[in-house]
Amino acid sequence: MDDILDYIKSFGLSGTTIRKQIISFLWGDGVALTQKEIEERLPGDSDRVTLYRTLKLFTEKGIVHKIVIDEATQKYKLAGRFRKSDHAHFYCIQCHKILCMPQLNVDLKGLPTGFLFQSSRVVVEGICDFCASKQKV
Repeated sequence: MDDILDYIKSFGLSGTTIRKQIISFLWGDGVALTQKEIEERLPGDSDRVTLYRTLKLFTEKGIVHKIVIDEATQKYKLAGRFRKSDHAHFYCIQCHKILCMPQLNVDLKGLPTGFLFQSSRVVVEGICDFCASKQKV
């Protein structure tokens, strides 16, 4: 928990209990959870509004990415070294792991004259290498 506390403090935030819990749930390569999944892991007396506000704060500070998978599913993932969420993400349809793919760029050359780019949400769906290797066995 010391690493998590240091991580939170590195963004100029205090390490409240709920902040530490949320980061601990998201700690790990490819871990991404919906707000509901995070809520289910919190103790029963946790406040839903505090969770919502904390996720919003973490998104604004660049601590987590809010990744829109589809109309009904939004997942949160630690941003790691990629602070902005304006890059593609790979979503494994089997294990639900999400990986940042900043090497995939959105080509903005075809943007019509006068249009101003704000952000992009690109989610590449498929099967990750681990799940694919299990299928070959």
